[in-house]
Amino acid sequence: MFEHTIVAAHFASATSPLFASLEELKARGTRELTLVDVLRSHHASSQSEEHREEARRRLEEEKTEFERAGFKVNIELRTGQPAHELYTIARTRGASLILVGSRGEQYFREFLRGSTVLQLMRKTTTPTLLEPIEADYRKVRGRGFDHLMLATDFSRSAGAAESMAVDLAAHAHRIQLVHVVEDDEVDVYGEAAALARARDELDAVAQRLPQMQEKPELHVVRGTASTEIRRIAEDRGVTMIVMGKRGNSPIRELLLGSTTQTVVRYATQSVLVVPQRPLASQD
Repeated sequence: MFEHTIVAAHFASATSPLFASLEELKARGTRELTLVDVLRSHHASSQSEEHREEARRRLEEEKTEFERAGFKVNIELRTGQPAHELYTIARTRGASLILVGSRGEQYFREFLRGSTVLQLMRKTTTPTLLEPIEADYRKVRGRGFDHLMLATDFSRSAGAAESMAVDLAAHAHRIQLVHVVEDDEVDVYGEAAALARARDELDAVAQRLPQMQEKPELHVVRGTASTEIRRIAEDRGVTMIVMGKRGNSPIRELLLGSTTQTVVRYATQSVLVVPQRPLASQD
């Protein structure tokens, strides 16, 4: 499933939890890694030859470590903007996943200056796994593929996330299926009809799931999607949230949906963001 994974090694303090995820990815098909470090073009200190050599030395050490673990490993040392370089490398190499560390809300205060994670989320056409990084201000509640949550709005753009969750469920123990009925749906269908429609849609997704150790739990709730998704994830002990990149509006393909953006900013679990597949590749 994730045969070739791009690993954002430039999150220096995040490498340990990122690399701890790779054993699980290996069990899900990862055979090749590309370790990427990006020296920011606007940081003068990163342009020195000494700094570049140190960065390359770290990449070579990590390469050796993962080759011992049985991976084929490439390294890329770039200068530029991390989000752009990760996106470009993933596309050029035909990668099936990008793995990055997410340090949470404190670091998203850089938002107006351009957070690497949010920039990457806007650009990416490759599924991207955001692993939460533990810190004094942030307690990680879950990590890994064991207990999944699929958050879906049933739009065409959510179809790739639904398919990914169905595939991942084959090796998971539990899954939560979640749809949050917001005011716009109620305005169109009426509350009772919107809730009934959502239950039918979630039932249809559940029918696609493989046999699992525990039956899937279905949640149709009223409220704000980002708030309810995070609440259910916390209440149920979810380890990974799977969701699409954006909502219903096709004009937003180059944007990041507000629900996804908020979940990415605040979630204390792994978050797998799955962009909509190009029309030519859809079934």
